[in-house]
Amino acid sequence: MTLPSHGANPLYLYETLNLKVPEEIIDFSENSIPTGPPTRLKEQWDHWYNAISTYPDPEGRDLKKLIAGKHQVSESQVLLGNGASELMMTVLRKFQGKTVGVIHPAFSEYERVIKANGALTHHIYTNEAMDFHPDDQDIQPFLSTPERALFICNPNNPTGIRLERETLIAWLETAEQSGSTLLLDEAFIDMAGEEHSLADYVGNPSLIIFRSMTKMYSIAGLRLGYLLGDEETVKEISQWLPHWNVNQLALLAGETVLQDQLYTDEVRSFIREERSRLTDALNDLGFKVSDSAANYVCIQPPDPQQTETLWHFLLREGLVLRHTYNYRGLDGTWLRVGLKCPEQNQKLIEAITLWAQ
Repeated sequence: MTLPSHGANPLYLYETLNLKVPEEIIDFSENSIPTGPPTRLKEQWDHWYNAISTYPDPEGRDLKKLIAGKHQVSESQVLLGNGASELMMTVLRKFQGKTVGVIHPAFSEYERVIKANGALTHHIYTNEAMDFHPDDQDIQPFLSTPERALFICNPNNPTGIRLERETLIAWLETAEQSGSTLLLDEAFIDMAGEEHSLADYVGNPSLIIFRSMTKMYSIAGLRLGYLLGDEETVKEISQWLPHWNVNQLALLAGETVLQDQLYTDEVRSFIREERSRLTDALNDLGFKVSDSAANYVCIQPPDPQQTETLWHFLLREGLVLRHTYNYRGLDGTWLRVGLKCPEQNQKLIEAITLWAQ
């Protein structure tokens, strides 16, 4: 079955499927934080009006300093980007004509940037029987070949599965010995906790980490991300980025949110509570729910063949979940649910309960 790709674009979905648009739509297909940006941004917004008339610092030094302090690395190991996707596209220039691995299911952007840069994609699959954890016997031989790279999303998107640090460190050691590179996407690591990050290993030339600032802080419209790597790698990649690639408002917002630790702690606690509540409710209905460490989960009804039926039912109720037909390895038998506020999550639980009766 082929369904339109629709993440965070529900109106397009209803239009494409020729469905009546409900009076109220709750978009569970997106995975941004439902609480909205930190209130500090709203408090500062009027003060930033005059800032947009001047060029931003092309190096983003004030923001870099804060990021470096957060991760206890040198500022020369930090590179800012107009979203993590820009940095991924730029980094892949290093691997033109080479082989880059992708662990599935995975964020679709990986394959796009690989193809755009003339690299070859090597597919590594996980599945439910493996708890969506990659097999070491697939990873180690791949990384043992020189000049390869491997995209790893931790926690994974779309499943939310988090890999253990010890596993990643072992893979990094293999990559270092062979001259390969781990491309570690930590866009959602904030949800799991910094103790699970590999940021303390970025002095290793075989590791490049991508971080998003739009997920945790709900500022996707500003486009802001950064890269962590060893100094030589950062210096090389920075030459391929245009001047002023990060705008003034994004820089100011980044500086502001990084100093709001209370917001981060509250969001992380909120996510844990709502994820646990949703998981327990769906488990009681016989659903399978991925063991997610992020602000989204993948769910599967007791009869996987009824997944699309459930999806359409929820659409008619104004509840938009992310189908997985275009995720390699999931093939439509799972749905991704981005957590919302408690009242909205409760509506989803009640609707699924009604469908299951």
